[in-house]
Amino acid sequence: MSAPTIEVENISKLYRLGLIGATTFRESLERWWYKRCGKEAQLRTIGTKRLMIAPDDPQAGPEPNTIWALKDVSFSVNQGEIVGIIGRNGAGKSTLLKILSRITEPSSGKAIIRGRVASLLEVGTGFHPELTGRENVYLNGAILGMRKQEITRKFDEIVAFAEIEKFI
Repeated sequence: MSAPTIEVENISKLYRLGLIGATTFRESLERWWYKRCGKEAQLRTIGTKRLMIAPDDPQAGPEPNTIWALKDVSFSVNQGEIVGIIGRNGAGKSTLLKILSRITEPSSGKAIIRGRVASLLEVGTGFHPELTGRENVYLNGAILGMRKQEITRKFDEIVAFAEIEKFI
């Protein structure tokens, strides 16, 4: 049996709420100095209200104003399997997908992906209304990292899968 296409091992992602880091060299230097002196780093608050998470909340992080978007998530997906990621708002679905597509790094754990990953940022990404259906297939294939020869070889399969025969 071959190795899983996707392996996620103990992925966790911790976010700090309502705070942003330094944006200038001076602010970076001040944060470094506070840290060196053993003081809490002086970060700027986003918005006017402080966000507080109750310590007994299961998503509460190890420090005040931190939250676990994901905590110790593990799974594997074999080639040909279809997986659905479901959950309520704030469950970490988008965070997991951002980690898998390398948009963000996990705080701990690792994800191993054997193959190509393409993020669908929004419906219609890669579709250009002024191009023909055929040209759009080649454009979208290029966006996904496919070579022209590969797109040509798989063209009929792509058209059938996307159900765009009448637009070609």
